[in-house]
Amino acid sequence: MNESGRIWMNRLVAFVAGGLLVLAIMSFAVVTPVRRDREALAKQLDEVQNGAARLLSEAKGFVENKSYGKALETLNTLFTKQPGSSEVVEGRKLFTEIEIKTRANQQKWEAAVGAIRAAWEKARAAELLAKAEQDKQLAATSIADTLVKEWESAKDRIRQEWENK
Repeated sequence: MNESGRIWMNRLVAFVAGGLLVLAIMSFAVVTPVRRDREALAKQLDEVQNGAARLLSEAKGFVENKSYGKALETLNTLFTKQPGSSEVVEGRKLFTEIEIKTRANQQKWEAAVGAIRAAWEKARAAELLAKAEQDKQLAATSIADTLVKEWESAKDRIRQEWENK
């Protein structure tokens, strides 16, 4: 290849390399942020279109699992983020039902707590007495073992003292 051919080849390689570099920069600087924005917008659109139904469905699931606190939080989110949706009406009814159930549960608890505590105290006292009895038996056994060991080590000395009297 002559000098002129090499120059054209170098120019062609430089042109292709420059084009690839520009393509990479464009992809990184322009396409990636646009993709990210598109994904965020798609998520927001989904939230606007399906968010109310999803929140109401989650709240119902929490009610089925008797997680009333989480259900109320989810409904409050529905009321705040989707105030104009048709699901808000059903959500308000569910909210009222949950409040009634929680008040009823609280009243049941308050009525039953005295008897529950008395039964718990009785069972706990029995457990503590049994444990104290075990500890007493362990202490008595330990004392007897200790006395046997000490007698074996002191027996010869005591015999000598006795014989010397």
